[in-house]
Parts: sequence; C-alpha cells; structure tokens
Amino acid sequence: MLKSRFVPRKIFIDEECRNMPLTKRILKNLSQVPTETVSNPQRFLEERRISRDAVQQGKKDLFITSQKGEFIKPCPCTPQYIGCNYFIINLDLNCPLDCTYCILQHYLYDPLLIVHANREDLWKQLDAFINKNKGRALRIGTGELGDSLVLDHITENSKDLISYFRGKGPVLFELKTKTVNIQNILETEPASNIVISWSLNSPRIARSEEKNAPPVEERIDAARRVADKGFFVGFHFDPLIRYPGCEVEYESLIARLLNRISPGKIAWISLGSLRFPPSLKPIIQERFPRTKIIYEEMVKGLDGKLRYFRPSRLDLYKRIIRCLKENGGEKVPLYLCMESDTIWREALGWVPRGKESLESYLSSPLGNSKV
Repeated sequence: MLKSRFVPRKIFIDEECRNMPLTKRILKNLSQVPTETVSNPQRFLEERRISRDAVQQGKKDLFITSQKGEFIKPCPCTPQYIGCNYFIINLDLNCPLDCTYCILQHYLYDPLLIVHANREDLWKQLDAFINKNKGRALRIGTGELGDSLVLDHITENSKDLISYFRGKGPVLFELKTKTVNIQNILETEPASNIVISWSLNSPRIARSEEKNAPPVEERIDAARRVADKGFFVGFHFDPLIRYPGCEVEYESLIARLLNRISPGKIAWISLGSLRFPPSLKPIIQERFPRTKIIYEEMVKGLDGKLRYFRPSRLDLYKRIIRCLKENGGEKVPLYLCMESDTIWREALGWVPRGKESLESYLSSPLGNSKV
C-alpha cells in the first residue's frame, strides 16, 4: 500500500506546456520534486519505452504534456456483449498502483504517469460534446486509463471537473478510484449529478493482487465519508476473481458495505468477472510470478478475451445479487460489464432495450426504476 500520498521521483515537462496553468499548479504542489524540461517529447517517450522494466519504472515519474487528439472517447466495450454506453475523459494516463490484472500494463503504449495539461482544449471539447448530445442522459467519467483520484492532491482535477459538470442537466459525471485520496472531494460542495465511485474486491484479493492500493475497509470508510458529505457514491466489483471460498468473502463484504452506507446514496453497482486478452497473460507471469489468478480454468469469449466459463460467472453473479437484495440493496441500480443478453436475463431478470434504455436506468440514481 502507498504509505502516503503519491509523490513522483521526478517531473518531466513538455516544453510547450511549461507555462500552462495546470503545470504551474502541479509544480506548486510538488515544489520539492526535481524537474526536467523535454524539448522533444517523441524522442523522450521512445527512450522510455525501451528502458529496463519500463512499466515499473514508469510508475515512478510524472510527464506533463498535451493531449493532441480527442479527450473524450466511448468506453471500449465489445460489440458482442451489452455495453454501458459510457464515455471516458482521458485526462491522466497510467497509475502508481500496480494490480496484477491491470490491463494498462498491456494496453498503454507509453509506460509513464502522464498528465495532459491543455485543459482549455478539454473544456471546449466537453462543451461541444454535451451540446451535440443535448437532452440525452449521458454517463461520462475518468478512471479507465488511470485512477481518478490517485494524483488528485497533485492535479486537483476533481475540483475542476466537479465545478464544470455541476448542474449539467441529465449528464452524470463519475470519478472512479481505488484510493482514499478524498480531501479535495470533502472540500467541494456536492452536486446531484456527480458520482464518486470505488473499485472493490474481496480483502484477500485486495491484499494479494492490488499492490499499493489501500485495504478494502479503508475504501468503504472513504466512500462513507463522501456519502455523508452529500455526494452519490458507486461501487464496481470488477474484476470478480474466483478462488475457494470467494463467494462467502464477497457476500460478507457486501453485507458490511450496505451496513456502512445507505443504499439510497448508492448511484449504481457494477459486476464483472475477470477477463483479459491472452497476450496479457505472459506479461502478468513475468511481472507477478507468484500470482495464481491466471491459472483458473478459462475459455476464450466472443471478444477473444479469456474469461471464466459461463456457469461459474453466472453462479457468482447470482450469489452477489441475492446478497445485495437481502441486505437492503434491492433498489440499487445494478449492471453487468461486458456480458451477453443471456447472462443479463438469467442474473438480473431483464435485458436493456438498447443503449438509451441502459443510459436512462443508470442516469437516474434518485428514481431507481427500470425503463
């Protein structure tokens, strides 16, 4: 676990970003950290990619640069399974946490903690995106390509983003994290369309597979404090990982969660089983030789990813859903991540009627009825 808030070993600054407001803020918040200006970002990144243990070393340094393309992209769901029609803001890339199953160690081309400083471009793109989808129930957030809050004491992203999205009609904005770095959240006035969510797993998996992340109980306590502040909170049990006795441990965790946090403050809960492309397996084997999670019996799904056999996934989903209902969570919106309509129907008893149906269902935490 990170013993304190993350502090990078060194800050590299793209020359063209040196005078941007976010760069100045970061340098003020990290005044004790050495810096180096980068005049040729492409060559700099190429050299970092071929360095020894690039993934691990990349988690120690911060690179401030500009996003050259689009900040906002659709969540990379596969067309063979039901997607949640979620949109991602790619602000910060990579993460100082080091989970064994993390897709970023395979997916991201540049193994560095990257912060995009050209925020004026972000606000313009968001204005255009929201205007284009005016009146539509949208879910948009950060946390797919890097934890939303692990760098928040450095960037103060949460304050800027909550201020931007506050009162933006049917648009729900989510910050997704595994950390307890919530000080900026607690200092910010809540808004009804803002959700702060946590990725949770069983305590055993958190200890063995989620290196540098705080214990699950600390995450739940952080979520309780945020909910007490007035924000809606969300939870993502993804990836659910099978091992002997896992069902009992997940059920115990859910009971504790709903005992600590009122279901009425929970915007949604998602469930998803462990899945990964076959090409990630050798990376995990090399970086985490002691892990056992990749040696369970698996099958290649419609999306080409390895995943548990359908009966195993379905049994785990059903037990967790039953536990949620038995502990007062029967009205909390639930959804499955990257599962077929058959699994949806057997686990949840219904199937979304198109993307807009699921959007409306998940975008109305105060009116928890299916549409």
